[in-house]
Formats: sequence, C-alpha cells, structure tokens
Amino acid sequence: MQVSTLTKILVGGAVVVATCAIAAKPADTIAARQANYKQIGKAMKGIGDELKKPEPSVPVIQASAKTIVGLAPHVLKWFPKGSGPESGIKTSALPAVWEKWPEFKVAAVNMLTASKALNAAAATGDLAKIKPAVGALGGTCKGCHDTFKSKDS
Repeated sequence: MQVSTLTKILVGGAVVVATCAIAAKPADTIAARQANYKQIGKAMKGIGDELKKPEPSVPVIQASAKTIVGLAPHVLKWFPKGSGPESGIKTSALPAVWEKWPEFKVAAVNMLTASKALNAAAATGDLAKIKPAVGALGGTCKGCHDTFKSKDS
C-alpha cells in the first residue's frame, strides 16, 4: 500500500471518528473523545519513536502528522456540555474544561496551530524542521493536560 493511500485512510478514519462525538449520549461522546485522543497519542508516539531511530522514516512521520492535523480541528466538538464527570461516566476530563471554556478554547486553538505547523514541517521532509514542531505540539498537549485532564489517568 502506498503511503499516500495509507495516509488517506488514516485521515479519513480519523475524521469519521471525530464527528461521531457530536449529538450522542454522554457515554458515546466520552468513548469517541477517548478514541480520538488515543489516535492522537498513537500518532505522537509514532513520530517520537521514529525520531529516536538513526534513520527516521519521513513517510511514517508525515502520515502521523496528517492524522493529528485531521483530528485537531474537532477537539472542541468532543467536549459538549454534559460529557464531563457530572455524566457519571469515567472520564479524564476535569470540570475545568467547561468552567474555563475560554481558556480551553485557546488551548484547542494552540493545538490546532501547532498541528498545522507540524504537518507543514513534516511535508518538507526536513528533520531539522520536524523536531522543533513536534516539541511545540507536545508543549500544547502538556499545557492542556496540566489544566484540563485528571492526573490519575
């Protein structure tokens, strides 16, 4: 399978899963949200693993970056009211997501911006551009996790 075909499948699947969180029961919304974040985490891990190799696979990094940039625009949709701890469903999302919604929106926009920068850097194939872009995206993830995600998860 060519990388371009694989990339299309990964991104297409990510968008389908991303949109499933909209207008669902809290349990379905939370499950979809968690699945989407697992895809992002897997993609980030894939990039990190590649960058540790003596000869990283740029196509693998590019595919992972496309997965992330495909999911990032949907983050805010994954957190409708009623899908937090008050739902009674196990979730790592803290009430701060909804209590500090303007801050959460900024964090989501920062992640989107960083994911676009990583995708653009990955498209160049230049590891000297990719590495700092990965770090910047990781910083947005950490910033959001520090404020809006339970440390127990």
